[in-house]
Amino acid sequence: MFVVFFVLFYGAVTYGFIFTAQQTLNLAANDAARMVLRWQQGQGAMQARAAAALAVANNRVSWLSAMGATRPAVAVCTRSGALSTAGGGACSGGLLDADQFEVVVSYAYGAHPLIPTFPGMGLAVPALLSSRATAKLGNGMSTSTGSS
Repeated sequence: MFVVFFVLFYGAVTYGFIFTAQQTLNLAANDAARMVLRWQQGQGAMQARAAAALAVANNRVSWLSAMGATRPAVAVCTRSGALSTAGGGACSGGLLDADQFEVVVSYAYGAHPLIPTFPGMGLAVPALLSSRATAKLGNGMSTSTGSS
């Protein structure tokens, strides 16, 4: 009886960590996409927006780095590719408009679980947790021209 209860309890705790990690990635991507919308002035404004977004995303996922022994991957991208990356982050490859930014945050949960998994439990644990958020600058602004 104890073994059954323990396995069910451990499964619930594992699911809770996975759920929390996924919600953290969602928060990081969304907050970083909102940061891209903050006004930046002058030459290199788009790069400054990307750097600010990357800093926000890294701040939101910092607890995952501390617990999981690896850094989540973050990428801030435009139509022309990645403007800023950390931890090996990559763009999703989705088609973006000329005035659109994309933030992709991912964590290799299967390789670096937050709590150890039981043998055989790896089948129920996702290999990769990922979140993607986009933001449009609007008003005819373009991410590729460096205008703000």
